[in-house]
Order: sequence, then structure tokens, then C-alpha cells
Amino acid sequence: QASQQLSANAIFGLNFDNNLLPDTFTKRGVDSLPDYPYRDDASKIWNAIHDWVSDYLSIYYQNDNDVEADTELKSWLKELLDPSLGKLKGIGEGGQFKTRDYLIKIITQIIFTASAQHAAVNFPQATFMSYAPAMPLAGYTPIPDFTQVVESKHFFDMLPPIKQAQGQLSLNFLLGSVYYTELGQYSRLLDMSPEELAIANALKKFKQELMKIEGEIVQVNGDQKSRRKPYEFLIPSKIPQSVN
Repeated sequence: QASQQLSANAIFGLNFDNNLLPDTFTKRGVDSLPDYPYRDDASKIWNAIHDWVSDYLSIYYQNDNDVEADTELKSWLKELLDPSLGKLKGIGEGGQFKTRDYLIKIITQIIFTASAQHAAVNFPQATFMSYAPAMPLAGYTPIPDFTQVVESKHFFDMLPPIKQAQGQLSLNFLLGSVYYTELGQYSRLLDMSPEELAIANALKKFKQELMKIEGEIVQVNGDQKSRRKPYEFLIPSKIPQSVN
């Protein structure tokens, strides 16, 4: 119950605009780390999604006035901010959508979160969290008295029972092993109206950019001078379209 309350407090206290991916690295002081694969790969994916969203939305919103005049957008934002519905904080430009650039950023953040960000936190579960002794999810005996001699036995006593460890193995292997759909793979277009033709061209550009990024990630993963260990959780072809 305490863990659930902690999670709820974190979610409801989240400021949406303060967590846009490009800004978080500077805010957390990790923008200049020499070896941070998540930052490097995520930034490339973010930029590709941003370009795709920009191309897509520009078909329907010619300028900022079009965004500001959209009544459905206004209703959507109202729901997101409603304390009994979306419960989001820190989203919108003074409680409104005023510019196309801002709309592009928040749609990019939503798509990135549901696809690449989810992949980055989901798939490591199979690799890093399946083996209970490496990452026990709880301690099952009181913390040893560190004023006394601490032995390896104390560590093993704190590990989960074998049945619990088996459950952890099964659950995390399942969560981190299922790949369904792929970022950039949408249902085929039903017709070739001018709008859908423009979308198809933008989507083709997006897919090409993802292929380019994949080649760059594969190359740097194979170069120990650039990256000490391969980081494969943000290879575009392994990023699902959503949290599924």
C-alpha cells in the first residue's frame, strides 16, 4: 500500500513540460557524461519522432492560428488538466494550445514515452531483473546489525524464497521478451487523397531516418572505444509502436 501511494504521489506530482526529453539531461546534469548510451540513442529517436510529428501536423495546421482555433484540441487539453480526469500538471501554454511548435513537442513526448521510453525501461527487465540475487525486489529478513561482523550468510538470508525468485524470473523474462509491433509501422493508408499522400511521404522519410539511426547504433555498439558495452534497448527495429 505504501509503494502504491508513493507511485501515485510521483505521477500526480509530475510536471509534463518539465520532463520533455531534451531538457531532462541538462536538468539532471548528465548532458556532458562521456558514456551515456541511453541519452545518445534516445536523443536520436526523439529527433526522428519530432520531425515525423512536425511533418504530420503541418498537413493539418498551417500556422499557430489553426492550432489555437481547434475546438477539439481545446477540449482534449481541458480533459488532460481536469483533476478528476487526466490529472496532468504543467501542460499547455497558459492553459491553452497557442503554437504549432509547442503542440509538436508535446505530441512527440507522448509518442516517445509510449514507444522508445517504454522500451528503454521494459526490455532491460529480462536482462537485468530476472536473476533475483542480482536484483532482489525486497529484503526478506531484517537488515543486519552493521556494528557486528557481516557475513555472506546475512546477504543470502535476505534473498527471496526460491518460489518468489522463480516468479520474479518468469514475470521479468516475459515482460522483457515480448516484441509486438514496431515504431513507424502503421496500417496501410486506405486511399491516396492529397492529405494521405503527404502523410505517406512523411512516413517514408520517418522510416528511412529510423533505419539510419539503427545503423549508427549498431556501429557504435560494435566499437568498444565509443561504447564500453553494447546498448541494444533503443535499436529502432526493437522499439514497439506503443506499450501494447
